[in-house]
Amino acid sequence: MSKFTVTLPDIGEGVVEGEVIEWLKQPNDEVQQDEPIVIVMTDKATVELPAPKAGKLQKQYYQPGEIAIVGKPLYELDIEGEETATIIKPQEKKQEISEKKETEASVPRPRPVGQKALATPHTRHLAKELGIDINGFTGSGKEGRVTPEDLKGIQSKMTIETLPGDHTEPLIGIHRRMAETMAEAKRTIPHFTYTEQVNATRLVQLRASVKGEAEDAGVHVTYMPLIIRALSKTLKEFPKLNSSYDATHQELILHEQQNIGIAMTTEMGLIVPALKNVETMGLEEVIRGYEDLKKRAVENRLQSSDMKGATITITNFGVLGGGGRWATPIITPPEVAILGVAKVQKLPVVKNGEVVAQDTLNISWSFDHRVIDGDMAATVSHHFGELIQNPAALL
Repeated sequence: MSKFTVTLPDIGEGVVEGEVIEWLKQPNDEVQQDEPIVIVMTDKATVELPAPKAGKLQKQYYQPGEIAIVGKPLYELDIEGEETATIIKPQEKKQEISEKKETEASVPRPRPVGQKALATPHTRHLAKELGIDINGFTGSGKEGRVTPEDLKGIQSKMTIETLPGDHTEPLIGIHRRMAETMAEAKRTIPHFTYTEQVNATRLVQLRASVKGEAEDAGVHVTYMPLIIRALSKTLKEFPKLNSSYDATHQELILHEQQNIGIAMTTEMGLIVPALKNVETMGLEEVIRGYEDLKKRAVENRLQSSDMKGATITITNFGVLGGGGRWATPIITPPEVAILGVAKVQKLPVVKNGEVVAQDTLNISWSFDHRVIDGDMAATVSHHFGELIQNPAALL
């Protein structure tokens, strides 16, 4: 038997590192050629990496949550033949749900005073934003490299008191990416939130009329396709809403395509797949497209392409818990707006001097104030609200 070292492959699109999400094989496990060994997530995709040869898994160079570097050793196999190393080709991961083991967050060891820490540019940038001086620390990465996980350990020790019975739960995979994206969004985007309460009486009637016919065809109809359709028509009236803000070049990229991201809660966490080219769809196509997207999300059959390219996002916080009234949703950069919708419910309103129960939809927008001022925000919300109150135009 001899040692066969496998390195992290070049996954493409400029990716230089990937987060180890889950080991599908453990040390001393027998593996077959082309059998998946490990799941790695990059900024571009989640991939399964298959074994290039049959053998026995001898060593794992990274634990789940750690960052592997392209071209550096990933794991070792015991095989028949000469000692060598290879780079393996990735396969896109379709099923992304996995059980995660809890591990203690590490804190880097001190380095000699004045010695510069080893870290990637991404980690140095993140440390700067967190107000952490990593110089003088030896990280948990290879050759003492400080990792993003190390920064969490430093920050927690700086700000959080440990109490008896406490334990740590690492953010891995989608949860970590969401945490990083949301933190970056709040740091860089000046959010302006605008809320409005809309009469949904006719929207309820429209859904009821569409629902019967659709269910005869085996298609379930919720309010979301109607909301998507109303947002699509609003985007046509206000193209700036369907844009990306390029902070580097101080310019706005207006999109002709309407790729509407829809936040969904799944077993692997909150994900935001995008319904693509909504501007070309009629209501029936939106209904079918949304249901297909939702079904594939629940069954973990989404492609990496489904998770990219959104130009604006809808989050339906009304389906959570008991159904909230208002929210302050966080924009996903480089988008410039996000729409939060509550549960359609009967609420007391005053009509002709009397309090009556009325089907109502509460909407909560967040806008990038660098792009959309208060006047436009109010105008956009009013236009959307008019479509909800008079939804015949959605047909």
